[in-house]
Amino acid sequence: MVRSLQRRGGLGVALLVLGGAIACSATRSGELEPRYVAVHNALAAMGLAQVGPIQQGSLAEGRETRLRLDLGAHCTTVIALGSAGVRDLDIALLDGDDKPVARDATHDAQATLRACPETAGRFTLVVKMAAGAGDFVAATWAGGAGAPTTAASAAPALAVGTSGTCESPHVLQPGATAGNTRRGESEHTGGCASSESKELVYKLDVQRRQRVSIEVEPQFDSVLYVRKEECAESESQIACNDDVQTGGSKRGASSRGSRVDEVLDPGVYYVFVDGYGSETGAFRMDVQMADVPTLADACRQIRPLGPGKVSGTLTGAFDNAHASCAGDAKGADAIHRFDLAARARVRITENSSEFAPAVHVRKQCTDERSEVACSDSGMGDEDATWAGLLDAGSYVVFADSSDKDARGRYTIETETEPVAGSGVRGDGCGDALQLSLLERSVEGDTFAARDDVAGKCGGQGAADVVYRFELTRRSRVSARMQDEEGQHVFVVTRSCADRASEIACGHAVDETLGPGVYYLAVDGQTPDALGRYQFSFSARDVSAQEAACRAPPLLVDGQTVTGTTAGAGDRFTTSCAGREDGQASADRVFKIVLASRSRVRLLLSTPTWDGVVAVRKSCMDPPQASNVRSAEAACNNDFQDNHHAKIETVLDAGTYFVVVDGHQGKNEGPFTLEYRTLK
Repeated sequence: MVRSLQRRGGLGVALLVLGGAIACSATRSGELEPRYVAVHNALAAMGLAQVGPIQQGSLAEGRETRLRLDLGAHCTTVIALGSAGVRDLDIALLDGDDKPVARDATHDAQATLRACPETAGRFTLVVKMAAGAGDFVAATWAGGAGAPTTAASAAPALAVGTSGTCESPHVLQPGATAGNTRRGESEHTGGCASSESKELVYKLDVQRRQRVSIEVEPQFDSVLYVRKEECAESESQIACNDDVQTGGSKRGASSRGSRVDEVLDPGVYYVFVDGYGSETGAFRMDVQMADVPTLADACRQIRPLGPGKVSGTLTGAFDNAHASCAGDAKGADAIHRFDLAARARVRITENSSEFAPAVHVRKQCTDERSEVACSDSGMGDEDATWAGLLDAGSYVVFADSSDKDARGRYTIETETEPVAGSGVRGDGCGDALQLSLLERSVEGDTFAARDDVAGKCGGQGAADVVYRFELTRRSRVSARMQDEEGQHVFVVTRSCADRASEIACGHAVDETLGPGVYYLAVDGQTPDALGRYQFSFSARDVSAQEAACRAPPLLVDGQTVTGTTAGAGDRFTTSCAGREDGQASADRVFKIVLASRSRVRLLLSTPTWDGVVAVRKSCMDPPQASNVRSAEAACNNDFQDNHHAKIETVLDAGTYFVVVDGHQGKNEGPFTLEYRTLK
């Protein structure tokens, strides 16, 4: 054995001596750290220098783990040490094609191998617990026979003697690192998950602007968070992740891992590997760092935007700039230039089905204070649209994302119109668009419209679209904005050109109007409020409701009433009779009067149809009501089956109205209604 080692040269003898030193150290102490200190001192004295991080883990007997090693084109020594419970620790080095390069042939609690690759590349270290079980540490060293000697003082900062706390963090470098949080302390918590677990702290020095990707593949539910400069201050956290799908491990995908992917400016960062709740265990952490161009560099390569749509992708892009909307727009972005020859109306729309878009505009590419526009919403969930007025000049448009982890394809479209508009259908009183009383939803666009009308609540100098509708009966008219690109108001007038005939003005209108012709204008609240919109419109005949509420029959305590809703007409909408736009059943209304606060019970039986019973606080629909529930105290559709309904509730003293209705349309017929006050 000695002769064999001697034939390998001086380093072979040294490694044999080192094995004896390791064994003696193990006899003196079962702890790994003193043993590694002995290894470090011995190898440093031999002219070897540590390269890459110290990797740690824990294995049961017969199990193995794979660690990634990035090796240079020089000779490298790999040493692994097992804890007191380990009897035989094996290591093997595989190349990029998983072919064996070198392996340890001993059967001890420590293992050593040496390889001299001709070219630099990525290798895999297989650590196997052949006999026994417990923790292990592994590290790589360069220098010695077959390679130029490297002074120990030139090696990276070592983790020897560190405890994985803020006071003594482990040094983190690119590549794979193994660890176990059972050795940590329970002093910190990340902002994205509840944790009472132990954590390990790593220190990462970022020398220049870089994209840093840190992925943890644990044997427990991990939490990963990063703080800048101030390790112990939770306010210094810049990233946190609890669960993410990870698939880099040969064990397959897991939802218990964590990943942080951030563009970091130069500085000192602290990486915490923690556990969700009280979970702890072994983990593998992979760190990748890649240089990122500065914002100034990116701004020198911006793409011009022409008319129409431009396609692009954020795949491989970086987070160059933040914005005042979309949660600071911390996702990846692409930069475009937009040139405007004269002051104009401008609309910019970013669309993506693969991430949440956010579009923002600056006058100066590198100056966040020069932002003039920002939007993360539009007419659809996949749109981010900004519309307004811009002066002549060059602008920088960021096609951004509000989701920092999402990437994907996008389109961006720019539109321009003269400041005064070019005109659209419905631009004025003379060509007002006809509104049907049956319309439920109306879409339009003020971007190219001119300014023709204004209301007391706004619209002066703003683009507008005018609608016309005619009532043949007294009706309750309601209009509410459902979606819009710019802030709009409604203006209702009896005579379109006469501002003195204004009836209502606001973001929503809800008015009871007599028979006649009326005009409804959708107007920008301010001159720069422009764009597409969608609003709901309804005109409900209230003459029948007014007639029904004029003298409803009185219900007396203990009374049982029989009747029929057939032929009574549809006067009321109830909250439990299905969708409002589908309700078309005849109904009846009754009145109850309570002298004091009481518990009341109403039992409705409808043997041949699906009935509904509701208690209303007012007989007529109240003005400006956002939904039918604002008029109700209670509503019930099915009690035991769809032929019975029951209300039992406590009501204050006062007058109430009981509506017997049908579910959705064409549910009407004979009924029995029982009314009781309960003790």
